[in-house]
Amino acid sequence: MKRILQIGMTSNYGGIESFIMNVYRNIDRSKFQFDFINMETNGKELAYSDEIKRLGGRIYKIPGRRENLRENRNELKKIIKKNNYDFVHNNVLTWSYSDGITLPLKHSSSKVIVHSHNSFMDSGLYARRLLNFINRRLNKNNNIIRLACSKEAGKWLFSNKKFEIIPNGIVTDNYKFNIGVRDAYRKRFNIENKKVFLNVGRLSHQKNHIFLLRWFKEIYKRDHNSILFLVGDGELKEKLKKEVKLLNLTSSVKFLGIRKDVKNLMFMSDVLLFPSYYEGLPVVLVEAQAAGLKAIISSTISKEIDITSNIKRIDISDSPAQYADLALRIVEKSYTSDRDEAYLKVKKAGYDITNTVHLLEEIYSSEY
Repeated sequence: MKRILQIGMTSNYGGIESFIMNVYRNIDRSKFQFDFINMETNGKELAYSDEIKRLGGRIYKIPGRRENLRENRNELKKIIKKNNYDFVHNNVLTWSYSDGITLPLKHSSSKVIVHSHNSFMDSGLYARRLLNFINRRLNKNNNIIRLACSKEAGKWLFSNKKFEIIPNGIVTDNYKFNIGVRDAYRKRFNIENKKVFLNVGRLSHQKNHIFLLRWFKEIYKRDHNSILFLVGDGELKEKLKKEVKLLNLTSSVKFLGIRKDVKNLMFMSDVLLFPSYYEGLPVVLVEAQAAGLKAIISSTISKEIDITSNIKRIDISDSPAQYADLALRIVEKSYTSDRDEAYLKVKKAGYDITNTVHLLEEIYSSEY
């Protein structure tokens, strides 16, 4: 059996976490087993911790970098030296964290993967930007295996170096539209006759929630029968709640927090609003398309995510008022009868988890 150390999981139920777990659930665990590093602060557990343990994974808790950088490095070094993994798989947004790359290269015979999951980084993260600039030198190392979720994510992190694209696969069959679930959820939330808008993502700057809320305000002005559900948690939660109050939307914007029934919430909804500043190749948009949910997304997101015709794009540098009528028109043209076969289109496009797992199993089996 080959053992792979996964670095990059956090306590957030986000895109990277969803991707890793989709792979872990479906990979042949008699041949490949994952271990995980938890460097979260304040005693937080990794997302899906209980499931990871049930599937046979080991979670190593080490101090967070902000808590004790030296101990963070020393503990990771011990784990890498002791276990001498077949692969150390770094799931990254930037080059800012280098120890998961340099330590196994120096202190083990492990093959090192750097897997890009993003295509940009916030301009305000000065320390991280500096580290990203300094550590880009690692891209010159010919001993690392370069993977990316999309062409843009690969080009951004690896420049002109060759990389392999690993699609953010999902279990597409699970997303076959279910009218019974839709009706039950709309009844549960008492929104049978509402125009239901949804956003799924971490409550952070990247996801552009201020634009989203002002956009929904314009939608609500035109049609008071509209409602917006926000799924996720993050550092901007309280700020966004204050913004909702200032916009007088308290009764029409609902914060649902972290949920394990996102698929059902997609069945329940009419349109996904997704005006992120940047993304790699977001799993949530793969899921939405498989569920037949129409989505309006920012033009900054890679066109690789346009798997079906259910994606419409907007320019987030424009006034959000400009796109209120578009959102309402799309709701009016959304028919549940059109959603039944969407998952098959996503599967055919190569975004089924079986394809993703096959590609990774080939890499993990290789002799690089």
